[in-house]
Amino acid sequence: MNFEEVIALRKAFNSVKERQVLNPPHDFSEKKLKLISTRKSCVGNNELLAAAIERLKKNGIKVHLVKEKQEAIDIILGELGSEKLVVKSKSNVTKEIGLTKALEEKGLTVVETDIGDRILQVMDAKPSHPTGPVTHLSAKEIAKGLSKYYNIPIKDDPEEIVKIVKADVVSSLDKAKTGITGANAITAEEGSIVMAHNEGNIYEVMRKEKHIVVTSIDKIYPDIESAMNMLKILSYNATGSIIPSFVEVVSGVSKTADVEKKFIKGVHSPSEIVLILLDNKRSDMAKTEFKELLYCIGCGNCLLHCPMYNTIGNEFGSESNLGGRGIAYQSLYSDERNDKLEFCLTCGRCKENCPVELDIPAIIKKIRSDGISSEIYYFLKAHVIWGYYQILLKSNAYKVKKN
Repeated sequence: MNFEEVIALRKAFNSVKERQVLNPPHDFSEKKLKLISTRKSCVGNNELLAAAIERLKKNGIKVHLVKEKQEAIDIILGELGSEKLVVKSKSNVTKEIGLTKALEEKGLTVVETDIGDRILQVMDAKPSHPTGPVTHLSAKEIAKGLSKYYNIPIKDDPEEIVKIVKADVVSSLDKAKTGITGANAITAEEGSIVMAHNEGNIYEVMRKEKHIVVTSIDKIYPDIESAMNMLKILSYNATGSIIPSFVEVVSGVSKTADVEKKFIKGVHSPSEIVLILLDNKRSDMAKTEFKELLYCIGCGNCLLHCPMYNTIGNEFGSESNLGGRGIAYQSLYSDERNDKLEFCLTCGRCKENCPVELDIPAIIKKIRSDGISSEIYYFLKAHVIWGYYQILLKSNAYKVKKN
């Protein structure tokens, strides 16, 4: 990540922090305690998972519980059949299994409908935040990339950029018959799929003839109430808003009981809902001392406060696994210690600002079983402090030059 991208990243992060200060949620401490209790009781709870799957199936949702990513990809390809165009919304689980690339290799056209993810896709760039993937890219840099892709001159004006990308997305939405989304929560009591978004694109994607949902087994919650509590915390930490603009709760295909109170299914779209529940070593991890890594709700608040991430950006990450938590998870998942584990200063800022109080520094220390020498540690710490200083100097010089 270059200097301009780091400046853009820090500017965006600071704007979220400012909104958080201005919009403190009611009883936030109580909400966090409820969330922590819920995550502890749900992650690795096979009985709850089985109950959720049973209820989902009773609601008419086709459920696939899959062990690893290739199995998930094969099932999705089977569900897509002869389709050649797929529209999808932001989903970290689909990124985890490399779904877009896998589908494209089979000749399908996959269009991301989230503005940020579509920009990433067009520019072939790496994400910098789980809910704000292009946070590190300035409007000038995005306009340059899009102008090259669309072969038209695009101004570095955010409104024009969104307008151009939206038109591209809408043209694909109009043609596609199948939509793929992720999910923020799956509830056991109701057998519901819960999805939150701000752009409104998920509403459009899920209204196709077939709706495929790809999520993971650690997203199981007891009920709608606990899922909504999580969403409020997620939204506040991710964007500084008390609640997302849209919350979709899907508990089955479209149906009506208007005539003699008899249910008739498939009145409107979707007429078929398929849920892929991915394990991908999560059940194994839930049995270890690193279980709490699965408590993460993906808000990205840790990144806003991480000194290393604010200095080198998504270089302190691996693919879509960002920051200390991402590096730790990726190391355990792949069984290969990532060298970037050494970047973590174990300062504890991530734990202080995590809604589920993940002790990432302690986890990283455990993974770094052979230890990190004090010389390397203090060198890295000095590097980060120096990086902060340089960014501050250049940022001030940049402001003076602009004025």
